[in-house]
Amino acid sequence: MKFLQWPFRVIAEVALVGLVVITAIDVLGRVLFSSPLGFAYELIGVLLGVAVYSGLIGMNWTREHVRIDLIAKQLRAFPRFNRLRAYFVWLLELTFFTIVAIYVARQATQLQRWHETFMFLPSEKWLPLAVFAVFAALAAICTLLSVFTAPKSGDEDLK
Repeated sequence: MKFLQWPFRVIAEVALVGLVVITAIDVLGRVLFSSPLGFAYELIGVLLGVAVYSGLIGMNWTREHVRIDLIAKQLRAFPRFNRLRAYFVWLLELTFFTIVAIYVARQATQLQRWHETFMFLPSEKWLPLAVFAVFAALAAICTLLSVFTAPKSGDEDLK
């Protein structure tokens, strides 16, 4: 199933490289030439959204979340509770990412209705938000599917 994830990982990587390049050019333009890129602020915001939302897809599929296991040793003594906890956490993640997808889609719809545009980028603001909503929905779907596929990094959670 990695072939389904790699396009989104590549998109996230390209967006992160774009963030670095645009930021560097903007800072150099400000410092050396007193001429910043006018569209840098808006483009960095869009690229950051692309990096985050496309990165969520692969991360949720393989359950590569950052975990803080303060009581992991104590929980090992209660394997049934640990399994219940793992499913509760999975359900919480599924709920959270579904709500995120719904809210981002709602915001995109409202911005489309208002025809709000960027100041420097030649685009309406709802377009990138619609892409973010699709990515967030795919992340929620990947969270749902992760419980059935038991990917490598999530095996310990779903036993």
